[in-house]
Amino acid sequence: MKRKDDTKRTKMLDAAAEIILQEGAAAISTIKVAKAVGVAQSNVYLYFKNKNDLLLNTYQRELSRIRSAGDTFQYFNDAALPIEQRVDSYVHSIYDYAIEHPDSLTLIEQIKMLNLSEMDLFNTDTVVIDLITEAIQKGYLKNLPVNLHMVTVFNIMHRHALNLKENLYSKDQYSYKEISQMVLDAIKATKR
Repeated sequence: MKRKDDTKRTKMLDAAAEIILQEGAAAISTIKVAKAVGVAQSNVYLYFKNKNDLLLNTYQRELSRIRSAGDTFQYFNDAALPIEQRVDSYVHSIYDYAIEHPDSLTLIEQIKMLNLSEMDLFNTDTVVIDLITEAIQKGYLKNLPVNLHMVTVFNIMHRHALNLKENLYSKDQYSYKEISQMVLDAIKATKR
């Protein structure tokens, strides 16, 4: 059974997410969150140290949702599988999640754009960082910074999902294979 405190915290994170989606991450404030939930601003500080902590928790919740959305994350660090299959599993998991939850990726993108100094957002997903680092070391991916690989996958999948949400084209018009090939063309090392 959920504790009452968990429910309030969840409502505050939900309110923060809604504000970010409607007004952008820069517009977030503890006052707006408190008003949206129907509590005093001081109550927000019972759950979050400050606005940045609220943003970080919103960001981490979205990452957790991505990780728990499918079973493909379990394959990322399975050394028994070929690195190509593991990278494809990662790309496919982001694709699937983006299609189902484009707003979640919008939240992540909005919070990242704030470039908050105490929030090292690119280093919070160590499973993906480890996978990409290994793929670079094995020569499967280009020898470029890990965060550039992550941004490439994220942004292409996010833009595709938003295009679908905005009815710019139908889901059937471009297959996963076509979209993933675009990603892999961008991040894969070229064979000489």
